[in-house]
Amino acid sequence: MPATDLLHPRVRACLSKRGFEDLSPAQEQSIPLLVKGKHLLVIAPTGTGKTESAMLPVFGGMLSGEGGGFQALYITPLRALNRDILGRMEWWCRELGLTVGVRHGDTSTSERRKQSLSPPDLLITTPETLQALFMGSQLRKHLAKVRYVIVDEIHELAGSKRGAQLSVALERLAVYAGNFQRIGLSATVGNPEEIAAFLSGAGRSAAIVQVPISKYLDLTVVYAGEKLSRQARCVEQALATPGSHLVFTNTRVTAEALGHLLYDRGDLEVHHGSLSKEVRIAAEERFRNGEITTLICTSSMELGIDIGYVEQVVQFSSPREVSRLIQRVGRAGHRMDRVSHGTVLATGFDDLLESLVIARRAKANEVEKVRIPRGAGDVLANQVAAIAVEYGEISRTAIRAILERTAPFAGTGPLLDQVCEQMALHRLIRLEGDLVITTGRARRYLTANLSMIPDERKVPVFDMVSRRTVGTLDESFVVGWVTTGAVFITKGQLWRVLDIEDGRLIVEPATKAKGELPSWEGEQIPVPFEVAQEVGHLRGSRQVESYTDSRRSIAYVDTFLSEMDKNRSVVPTDRLITLENTDEGVICNICAGHRANEVIGRVLSLLLSARYGTSVGIEIDAYRVLLRLPGSVRAAEVKETLFSLEPSYIQGILEIGLKRTALYKWKLVQVAKKFGAIDADADFERISIHRLSELFDKTVIQQEAYRELFSAYMDVEGASRVIGDLKAGSIEVTIGRVSILGAAGLFSSRDLITPASVDPAVLGTIRRRIEEQDVILCCMHCRMWKSRTKVSRVPDQPVCPNCGAKLIAALKPWDEPLYAIANKKNKNAEERAVEVKLIRTANIVLSSGKKAVIALSGRGVGPEHASRILATLTEGDPFYREILKAERHYVQTHQFW
Repeated sequence: MPATDLLHPRVRACLSKRGFEDLSPAQEQSIPLLVKGKHLLVIAPTGTGKTESAMLPVFGGMLSGEGGGFQALYITPLRALNRDILGRMEWWCRELGLTVGVRHGDTSTSERRKQSLSPPDLLITTPETLQALFMGSQLRKHLAKVRYVIVDEIHELAGSKRGAQLSVALERLAVYAGNFQRIGLSATVGNPEEIAAFLSGAGRSAAIVQVPISKYLDLTVVYAGEKLSRQARCVEQALATPGSHLVFTNTRVTAEALGHLLYDRGDLEVHHGSLSKEVRIAAEERFRNGEITTLICTSSMELGIDIGYVEQVVQFSSPREVSRLIQRVGRAGHRMDRVSHGTVLATGFDDLLESLVIARRAKANEVEKVRIPRGAGDVLANQVAAIAVEYGEISRTAIRAILERTAPFAGTGPLLDQVCEQMALHRLIRLEGDLVITTGRARRYLTANLSMIPDERKVPVFDMVSRRTVGTLDESFVVGWVTTGAVFITKGQLWRVLDIEDGRLIVEPATKAKGELPSWEGEQIPVPFEVAQEVGHLRGSRQVESYTDSRRSIAYVDTFLSEMDKNRSVVPTDRLITLENTDEGVICNICAGHRANEVIGRVLSLLLSARYGTSVGIEIDAYRVLLRLPGSVRAAEVKETLFSLEPSYIQGILEIGLKRTALYKWKLVQVAKKFGAIDADADFERISIHRLSELFDKTVIQQEAYRELFSAYMDVEGASRVIGDLKAGSIEVTIGRVSILGAAGLFSSRDLITPASVDPAVLGTIRRRIEEQDVILCCMHCRMWKSRTKVSRVPDQPVCPNCGAKLIAALKPWDEPLYAIANKKNKNAEERAVEVKLIRTANIVLSSGKKAVIALSGRGVGPEHASRILATLTEGDPFYREILKAERHYVQTHQFW
């Protein structure tokens, strides 16, 4: 029986009206299972109708339901996705006579009240807002009617603490709503069974529908050279193909650098999470409407935000992970009957081999597993506080029953008791035997901690020229690096800091300067252990032809390895570690990925530091560890230390050594804040590391800080495998002098970019801005005429229509009240000064006409500055450059006036 025959008749009628000719494979397979009431995980590429796979049968169930509460919850990880889903669902609900609403942090109070009194059948929300729904008694009644929960982009949530929090929320919901149907929508993952179990919870089963993307992928890996100018030309060549394009980069820094180099094309925009919401939405709309053909973006475009049809995806440099490449390239084609075209532009030897390996693994559907955080103590503290507020008082036995039904907390043993005791110390709850009792502090804590995302303030970047906020920077970057005069890149352009005022950066477009690119913390994507190992194997086999038929790529690899052979350098592989002596210290070439190398590097630095009484610096990437050592410690000592390691001791050594690091302090503070042990707004820099260690040593807070560091930032398992293989003899170690391959680890520094002059674009912006500004023209002769107009509409020589005089003052709109002051019969000294200023302004307009009006419209430009600007006798761009100088002077000095 066709899947459409199983749908409600009214839903089938809407299918015809909506123009559905055929169902996609995901829809054909999902609908029968959902109609039977099964929990279901749908794994399929973006644009293959996953949303409709879930909602078509759900609509039918809602039509047959009683109503009177939220019948279905649609949960997405992003507000932007909420906006998209709402747009799609409104049509269906209107046609079917159902109601739909959206609720998140920006939802108005009136809309919230309306939902509380008259709940929509379908509520679109985020994991955090779902938490808030449990806090209202009326909303809890509406939750009791829930029969369906759809979790969109579940792969994105399952690997984070947001997902762990959501899993508990679903079990809290089940207390009211019973066994509602759970539907998860996911991109391709390497462990679908685990994700299905995460969705369904312990003791339930979920069916899986998986539509593999690999047969619809057309992937090309191109060597683009090592210089940015050459790489930018390769991007332009890729963009020369007809149609629309997404250019993905791994970091916002790279997106900004490329955006800057390609800015003059005029057909692209930069899109990433540190740009303001308005700028991002404007870029999406321009792309969707065909006004631009390219978005240079980061992970901000990975999820299913609707931007219309994409012809091709360009990945600039290795995507680092198979799942990321599949997700990104899957945005092209955007339908199951179209192949997704993707081009990876590799930027060096490591980058090229890594890209080839990832492309092969993508075509073979060898995707990384999503690592579900298990036993996260701070999430548990957050949920214990939430449950206590929800019920007033509740037994630990009842809380444990809720937790045991979740995948992240099932079987965590004494963790609940440890967390409760820690929370009682901070007066978030009271404990009376088995009872957990809420406190007033718990509700205040929850208000500030609905989300498990660590708080970091964003600092707005305000462009003085266009008078617009152009993006944001992380507070840690601003505090640590930005000073007046510093130059950085955002929105594809260079900016110079003029002032830091009222919590924002005042900037101007920078010209003819070198700019150090801003560094956003934590966005670098780590290369997994398995990918790095295969890269090592490819180095050893030298069989590049089995991965690509690109002559340019093959020739580059052959030339590189021939150079290694000519220099008698040994090539490190997955079975061979090479230690290279340099003036800086020792380079350990280990093909183990970022996280495992982080572990090996830290352990080696700790042991060498203790053994030789010297400080040891480390830098790591996916294929090498650079140990910065004194000249007395060489590769032979490093080799001896490597062989002295025991895999079972690695984690213990790390726990001791990490206590002295900034990384540990940063994570401990984050966890303590989520436990309510430190105020949410506490200043990280002012908290003593010694005080922290005294407070939280051997507590569940410290335990959680270590758990997260070892699971999210370090791969102890991968490092232990390397050390175990080394001790077993299946990995060899050799010592040599520095090679061209090892030397790549010595050149990790901030990117610098020399921009082309953006002066004409800046002056064009200021010209357009001033032309669109309002100006007040008023006659200082008859004192009877005043008019508001745009600067662009001012005649070359303004004339009073009342008396015919040309003595016309030009005022900024906020200065309009000054005209009434100047016209008073009896004036004090201050008011007479206002009149004199207006007459002086009118005389400037009398002598220079519209040009004077333009100058006077500059921010902070009064009669004196306007006279100086007009005295230069400049025209065109030089004239506007003088206005810009005056505006800059005002921004930099007005606080001292």
